Amino acid sequence: MATAASRRARLLPRIRLPPPVWTHECEPSLCHCTDDHHRHDHGHDRHRRRSIAAVFEMIDADGSGHICEEELGMLIRKGLNMATATDEEVSALFAALDTDGNGEIDYDEWWSWYSGIVDAMDEKKKIVYDALYNRRTTNDFDTTPVDDSVVLECVRAARYAPNHKLTEPWRFIQLGTKTINKIAEMNAASIKDPEKQQKKLKRWADVPGWMVVTSQLSEDELTTQEDYAATCCAIQNFQLAMYAEGLGTKWTTGDITRSDEFYELIGVDKTTDRVAGVIWYGFAAKEAKYPFRKLHVEDVLSKLP
Repeated sequence: MATAASRRARLLPRIRLPPPVWTHECEPSLCHCTDDHHRHDHGHDRHRRRSIAAVFEMIDADGSGHICEEELGMLIRKGLNMATATDEEVSALFAALDTDGNGEIDYDEWWSWYSGIVDAMDEKKKIVYDALYNRRTTNDFDTTPVDDSVVLECVRAARYAPNHKLTEPWRFIQLGTKTINKIAEMNAASIKDPEKQQKKLKRWADVPGWMVVTSQLSEDELTTQEDYAATCCAIQNFQLAMYAEGLGTKWTTGDITRSDEFYELIGVDKTTDRVAGVIWYGFAAKEAKYPFRKLHVEDVLSKLP
């Protein structure tokens, strides 16, 4: 027979309460404010408390200042679209929150539980924004090889890119040393100056990881365009996953990657697939500088009635 703890454990992971909302004038990676500055000048803690109180008031439908089991059940089943939650699961969760056992959940009991959820959500948000704001194009790599298990995880993450009709048009081709050297030689052959030629040859050959990403073509032009957009999203996923693994990436294209010789070398038919890019990856030899954007949010965001 299932215990109250096991019922509660089954229900808790399924709960998705409304997230707290507060304003923040600083971009996460660019703000160098102290904790005190955040708390007092930006009102982070004040907004946090207000948000938690607003969620409590939403659940406390009768305005009694307490949450009863019926109100909690209504929130879970209707407000959170968890119609399959059983009475036993709701009761188990209610009992866990009602720490004094008086049959009601007061605000302090709610706060002690939900504030921890808010903190966990906030930490997850920071992790995502950290990757979005701090991932940089890496131009200089050291020669340390990247373990294939890491590459596999990054490709696995790339596959979760948004994709209309789930066509999954992307293909990833991991290049080995022999193929990398041939591409480096192809590129260097176009340089007349012997010294510059050798320098460029070495630079390309020393990049430890090469991943070619292609997008399938369709007889329908619109589908081809949508699939290419989806493949580009997959490339960004791949790069963000690499960042999470402590690795740098560079998304590169050029005359070489569009040439017939390149397609033949990587075994791709130009009539069925298009190269979306080559992703260099590896450990960064030096820290990449932040390329400040010329346009602000207000310059790129417009609103219509």
